[in-house]
Amino acid sequence: MAAACCALAINATTYTSHVKVTVNTNATEQDEVQVVLNEQNGLYNLSLKNFCLTAEGMTLPVGNIELNGVQGVDEYGYTTIVFNGPITITPGDDPAYSQDEWLGPILGEVPIDATARFTDTALSANIDINLAAMGQIIQVNLFGVAPASVTPALDGDVNHDGEVNVSDVNKVIDIILKH
Repeated sequence: MAAACCALAINATTYTSHVKVTVNTNATEQDEVQVVLNEQNGLYNLSLKNFCLTAEGMTLPVGNIELNGVQGVDEYGYTTIVFNGPITITPGDDPAYSQDEWLGPILGEVPIDATARFTDTALSANIDINLAAMGQIIQVNLFGVAPASVTPALDGDVNHDGEVNVSDVNKVIDIILKH
């Protein structure tokens, strides 16, 4: 019974996100990634697992970027979380890389400045990683959607065009910018 109560207190949504990564001024579009957002007792955990950088045809495995215990603000039909502080990037679990290939853990604590806005079915997030010691600022921009909710009122079709897709994220961004 206790496990059932805990399960009800945790709400997780997985967003399939388009990702754009900019290192200093060099931007690359990368494969879609999965972003998991959990809510537990009013606090949010955002997880970008197995994050990799692609530059000059090379893929560098970085690791898991996890922002935990972030307060959310509900406004205008979406929730915003803001995180500013250090984290330690943990090794990923992608079987394509061995545990010692993940670069993030060797960096120690890195400063993160992140803002995410989301609904049950759409997510927009910006994660800035300032690696001053390496002379790099890494900006990760995510725009994604989650599968349609089983709740009819939250079907994911934010712009009511009959599909759940990136244009729904654009609609959420338009709403954000107007307020």
